[in-house]
Amino acid sequence: MSRPNESLQRKLQGSATALFLTVTTLCSPCLYGQTQAPKAASVPVAPATAEAEDVSLDLLVHDKSGRPVLDLRPSDISVTDDGAPVKMTGLRLVKGEPPNGRKVTIVFGSLDTAGHKNARDVATKLLGTMPNGFSYAVMNVGTRLRLLQTFTTDRATLETAITMATAEERPAGPGANAVPEKNLMSAVRTGADPSGLAIPAADLASDKVLLTSLEESQRIAQDQNSQASMAGLLALARTEKDIPGRKVVIYLTQGFQMDTTAIDMVHNIIGAANASGVTIFTIDLSALDQQTSNGLMATMAMGAAGPGLGAAAAVSAAPPQGYNDGAGTSGMLVEGADFAGRIENSGLIGNGNALAALSGATGGTYMSCGDNVKKSLRKLVDDLTTYYEASFIPAAGDYDGHFRPVRVISPRKNIVMRYRAGYFALAPGATGGVRPFETPLLKILAGAELPTSLNFKAGVLRMGNLQEGNSNTLVVEAPLDNIDVREDQNTKLYSLHVSIVAQIKNKAGAVIDHFAEDVPRHGAIESLQGSHSEVITLQRHFVVPPGEYVLEAAILDHNSDKAGAQRIKFDVPEPVKGLALSDVALVRHTDMVRPDADATEPLKYGKAKVVPNLSGEVTRDSKDISVFFIIHPDPGPAPIKLQMEVLKDGKSIGKMPLPVRSDANTAAAVPYLGTIQAKSLSPGRYEVAAILSQGDKTVQGSTYFTIVGGEVASADISASGVNPAAHKDSDSDMTSDTQLPGIVAREASHLVITTPTEAVTAPKPEEIAAMLAGARARALHYSDSLPNFSCVEVTSRSIDPAGKGAWKHKDSIAELLKYRDHEEARTMLEVDGHRTKTAPDGIKGMTSHGQFGGVLNAIFDPAAKADFVWKETDMLGSGQVQVFSYKVEQKNSNYGLVGDNLDQINVAFHGLVYIDAGTFGVRRVTLEADDIPRKFSIHASSMAVDYNYVMINNHDYLMPVHAAVSIRQGKHQGVLNELEFRDYRRFGSRVRILTFTQPPPTP
Repeated sequence: MSRPNESLQRKLQGSATALFLTVTTLCSPCLYGQTQAPKAASVPVAPATAEAEDVSLDLLVHDKSGRPVLDLRPSDISVTDDGAPVKMTGLRLVKGEPPNGRKVTIVFGSLDTAGHKNARDVATKLLGTMPNGFSYAVMNVGTRLRLLQTFTTDRATLETAITMATAEERPAGPGANAVPEKNLMSAVRTGADPSGLAIPAADLASDKVLLTSLEESQRIAQDQNSQASMAGLLALARTEKDIPGRKVVIYLTQGFQMDTTAIDMVHNIIGAANASGVTIFTIDLSALDQQTSNGLMATMAMGAAGPGLGAAAAVSAAPPQGYNDGAGTSGMLVEGADFAGRIENSGLIGNGNALAALSGATGGTYMSCGDNVKKSLRKLVDDLTTYYEASFIPAAGDYDGHFRPVRVISPRKNIVMRYRAGYFALAPGATGGVRPFETPLLKILAGAELPTSLNFKAGVLRMGNLQEGNSNTLVVEAPLDNIDVREDQNTKLYSLHVSIVAQIKNKAGAVIDHFAEDVPRHGAIESLQGSHSEVITLQRHFVVPPGEYVLEAAILDHNSDKAGAQRIKFDVPEPVKGLALSDVALVRHTDMVRPDADATEPLKYGKAKVVPNLSGEVTRDSKDISVFFIIHPDPGPAPIKLQMEVLKDGKSIGKMPLPVRSDANTAAAVPYLGTIQAKSLSPGRYEVAAILSQGDKTVQGSTYFTIVGGEVASADISASGVNPAAHKDSDSDMTSDTQLPGIVAREASHLVITTPTEAVTAPKPEEIAAMLAGARARALHYSDSLPNFSCVEVTSRSIDPAGKGAWKHKDSIAELLKYRDHEEARTMLEVDGHRTKTAPDGIKGMTSHGQFGGVLNAIFDPAAKADFVWKETDMLGSGQVQVFSYKVEQKNSNYGLVGDNLDQINVAFHGLVYIDAGTFGVRRVTLEADDIPRKFSIHASSMAVDYNYVMINNHDYLMPVHAAVSIRQGKHQGVLNELEFRDYRRFGSRVRILTFTQPPPTP
């Protein structure tokens, strides 16, 4: 397909708010040498657990040529622990095949279209390279860590599990691929396999570890607000401590995006792995492509962005000419931007990243893009079968939670050693469950005097006898007003960071349950003005027998170092036989939950989870006031009656029946959400009670709230928007109105109470307006808000000749993007793993532009006159977003298509935008072209871009991390580009250009 002429290209380039797509060939793959892992001692790491007994180390020792050193003696090495020399107690060479049952866990991360096949090929080749004696488990990570195969030595079974893990279309929903996990839970519970045979004790112990890792990964994702992949690795690093001997995790993934939260997670994984004796090997599938007659080749998986971060996106038959493609800096180094110089002049080999740090600091190997796969896999096998076991007596010191680096020194020349980087000094017995951020809070709770400089509220809600047993919910809430909030003018976001620890003790003082959460949060600076009622909340449920207990809770503000702690006594009564009612909780808000979220969550209501309000305060401008409770029916035949009553100053101002849900007349517990329309309530203190009757038995529960601020509203019922005369009940003076959402009851003079069928409701009109205004402001100023940076863009291109969804990988392209002083330049790095000097406009096939600021401009520019309509609340990653549909007419459109006949057309388009209501940032955008003329060579075009927080120069910026662009052309052919944006780094603003003949050394 030919390129448009220069005049047309200048036209495209000059359109600062247009969207373009381009179409162009490629090269063949090549082999690169293995990348050396980073020195373990230089990697910043996080906690391992201090042990009272000897500390053990696995030492991988090689000569400069990479050959194993087999004659190391104790006199050849010395060890320091936290800088102090320590006594060696043992050194033993382990060589040859491992003892039967040595455990290897293969974990597959999120994969794109090309990545599925790459991962399957690499994993299959890995199994063929590994010697006998290893036992493997197979897992993958989507929204959480999932099990595909328990530990086994059966290669055919493993290949089936690998095929399932790398299927291009992973089944969605809570039941997807659930059989292995159901079998695992049954095995742990019964001690028998599906056929009824008893499971050997060693295998059963391994099964228990796997089940614990699945449960722990979900808890970590919640406790530390982390990505599912990081939570899964941390869970494995913690729980595999209970497997004897050396353990190995092989993680196959496609890169990793870093933000300030992810840094802490990488540290935690390294520390937990070091404590548990887990070595992590990472295989970066962004580099690995197709299998040829020469074996599996290393290629680069993908990324292309447009002619300027502020320019709009584009779809055309060839890339625009005339913009800076980086050719002018070829053969030069930009001083102050060492990363860009190294990448530009030596390709992607040796580019250090978090995955390399993760492997290096745990004694493993990172297989980077450009590695010779066969050679790397052979080296991985050597590392697993040939190493030294060393041990030493740890240096004396306090268990204060700080990181204690370990260093191994040898006077022998020409040897390279890899080993775990150190451990965190946690008290004996704290292994596994305690994370570094908890240590100072546990010290606070251990003291007799508790600090009070940080105010917060804590309590326990008793929810009654549920599926798990006598269920209770712990709630800790800290007002935002008490927390040090820091404003970042670079990103126009505020940030805060608090940690919370809570534990339940019995009457004897023993810890029955322990909970903790590390909470980093971003928000739009402009939203701080109305944030006086917002809180940071820790919410967990637990099951305990009846008795007396103590809740201990502590909170630490990392920005101000202020802390607070409380001890609260509470009791859990004996379960009531027959009709019962849980505690009644005032609702602060509801959060969307995933379909596969914890099914035993007692405060779950429909698709949402209730977040209680412990303060009891409600602002005068609140539209609704809600309470939550659980009905425990008597299984007898008598019908249930439910009433709600509102009292002020002890006097009833309304009492009304609520229609009972059909499922409430069963033996199962039924959650209820009662919502009071509050417009007619004046400021003051109120009590709201739920009254439940069945047969001759009546039970009641209540809670209190206070309406603060504002003036008294009119008591006219018309303020509620309901006409009482139209629905009057002559007997009770109450009505039920099935035309309103949910179930409705109305007191004739003042109150309207509803029991909505779903807790997730549309935002208020003023909230919608604020979100769209905030998102528009950020979109239109997106390019101006960015720092000087560089990143690698990798584009994986596929075709579907028949248009039936059978995508075939075509090639992969890597470019270096440098953005400095609001100007963008690109340099081609690799095509199918080959270093190339081809200019970006020399690449044939479809390309696209505008994944940075362009697509946002095209949608949010006032001239586009986009029509936005709120669609739903949804989950994206671990966060909640508001989804809006939009449509832009052709006459206002800047979405351009350039066909193979050199013609350009602008087309109408529609799609969805996913907005984070807290930051006003757009987290995802989709776009689909409308009404393309039949005679045009492109018959359909669509685009999706995902944005996430990426750390650049210690600030978190919302940047593109993945995109997909597709077109349909000819009769049926589909073309798909999947883009990944990796390795964001600060690009120095003070620069001078130096010529060179050899790549300069790294400073």
